Amino acid sequence: MKFIVFRALMPLPFQLPIAFASLTLKMGIFEIFTAELMAFSVVFTFLPMVMVKEWRQRGSADGFSSVNFVLPVLMMSCWFRHGWMTNDPVNLYLNGFNLIVYAFYLGAFAYYQPKRQNLSIQVGSLAVALYALFVYVDTEPDDVLRADLMSAVAAGTQLFSLVGGIYEIKRVIDNKTTEYLPAPIQFGIFLLVSQWTVFALLVGNYHMFLANAAGLVVNIATIALYFVYPPLTWTVPIFNIQPQKKKD
Repeated sequence: MKFIVFRALMPLPFQLPIAFASLTLKMGIFEIFTAELMAFSVVFTFLPMVMVKEWRQRGSADGFSSVNFVLPVLMMSCWFRHGWMTNDPVNLYLNGFNLIVYAFYLGAFAYYQPKRQNLSIQVGSLAVALYALFVYVDTEPDDVLRADLMSAVAAGTQLFSLVGGIYEIKRVIDNKTTEYLPAPIQFGIFLLVSQWTVFALLVGNYHMFLANAAGLVVNIATIALYFVYPPLTWTVPIFNIQPQKKKD
């Protein structure tokens, strides 16, 4: 408080360097946060490798859902196109990388899943949905409005992707177990979405903010299920929730 009063009493030529230094410091912190968020997002992209490893150990992906691999591709594709339209390197490179990795996950799921009919329908529906959304966005003639429309559509697909999370919640309640809900992925989602929510607020993209805030609510509700319906055969890390079936 004293510094603010002292600064207010300083001549204008002395105030400008201080204001510039303060702005530079804030920009530096934001850039560091952005770099950390991108790095963490890349690391998070590899978390589903835990599931791929489990499919390999079980010899099958039966019992697991492909919904949470297909719906993120819908969202990532839309944010990638928004990044391409606005020349935004964060959305462009990050989502482009994620799309390549998720193509691998879908391939791995198809390889270990004995029943591929649902996956085929989902991937086909994904292609049709992306084509329809991109054609709709391109009907806007103004470049600025078209980019803003793409942002709204991308946020909408991100909200729609929460259907996957809600579907997982329903499966857990129906089966009365979180056996097929890997805890590291859920904890990773919490850390990632929390940071993206803050990032969206800082850059003023309220479409992105609302979508991530809604995703955070669904994620917290999903994590709470570990307390109600523990896994059958493994212990939930961090919370140390024991499995329903004790090992001999």
